[in-house]
Amino acid sequence: MVRILVVDDKAGVRKWIREFLAAQPGWEVCSEAENGLEAVDQASRLDPDVIILDVNMPEMNGLDAARLIVKASPNRLILMVSLHNDRQFAEGAKECGAKGFVLKSDAATTLLPAISTLLRGELHFPEAASN
Repeated sequence: MVRILVVDDKAGVRKWIREFLAAQPGWEVCSEAENGLEAVDQASRLDPDVIILDVNMPEMNGLDAARLIVKASPNRLILMVSLHNDRQFAEGAKECGAKGFVLKSDAATTLLPAISTLLRGELHFPEAASN
């Protein structure tokens, strides 16, 4: 079973991701968090296989949370998501140790392939983020 932690400050986004992933055999959302502080805590306690982590959140943003999570567990599979189609966000995700980046606007078509890519041990940083 692939255990996934979903982190986003918007409850509707978390619900959509949970329902979207529920259709995948062998994948489960083990927990949700609404900010970076909760993400760091839950990543440590729950040891999920994949963390879907929003970039912009209150309390602690996703980039700072990713740095702390990766510092504690360098091989953690973090997939950053953002509304912003800007190369700066994808590069920031790479720099903080995330293994991939997906635009929320493209999530319906890119989220599942991105997670699968990470699970194969590959990076997922599409060239689409280009502004």
